[in-house]
Amino acid sequence: MRHETINPKYGKDEIKEIFVDGLQRDLSTEEETLLSGWTRTFDKTERSTIINMMKELLNKHKRHD
Repeated sequence: MRHETINPKYGKDEIKEIFVDGLQRDLSTEEETLLSGWTRTFDKTERSTIINMMKELLNKHKRHD
């Protein structure tokens, strides 16, 4: 399987959206910086795996509310 890179901004934006939706608030500057550093090295497979896990977690949390 080929290691596919992505534009780091896209991975960050998708994951940021999940955090913002789940937390129902904007991220602080410190949180934005942390998220940028964390997502900077993700490839497509890693990004999609993280996004799917986060969505699953968020959906489970919403069902319990």
